[in-house]
Amino acid sequence: MVRRLFSKRFESRLSARAVKEEVVQVMQEGQTIKHEMYGLGIVTASDQERTAVDFDDHGPKLFVTSIMTAELIGEAPATPPKTKRRRKASTAAKAAKKAAAAASRS
Repeated sequence: MVRRLFSKRFESRLSARAVKEEVVQVMQEGQTIKHEMYGLGIVTASDQERTAVDFDDHGPKLFVTSIMTAELIGEAPATPPKTKRRRKASTAAKAAKKAAAAASRS
C-alpha cells in the first residue's frame, strides 16, 4: 500500500511539472532581435533547444532557446538571407601574393 501511494504521488508531481512547462518560442531565420548584452543581431537558426544569432558587433552566438531573453525588433523576411561565404583565393592571386612578398624581402 505504501509503494502504491508513493508512486501515485510521484506521478502527480510529474504531471504537475509537465503542466508548468512553458511553450518555447522558436524564432524564424532572418528575424532581427535586440539582446541586452550583445545588441542587434539576426537569427540564423532556431529550434526547441538552441537558437543561433549573428550579432553585428559580437559575431555569432548560440543560446538555449528556453532561457534566452531578447526583444523582437522586426518581422522575419519572406526568404531568409543567405550567409556570405568567403571565397577561396585563386591560384593566380596566391602567386601574385608570393611574388610581392619575395620582392619586398629583396
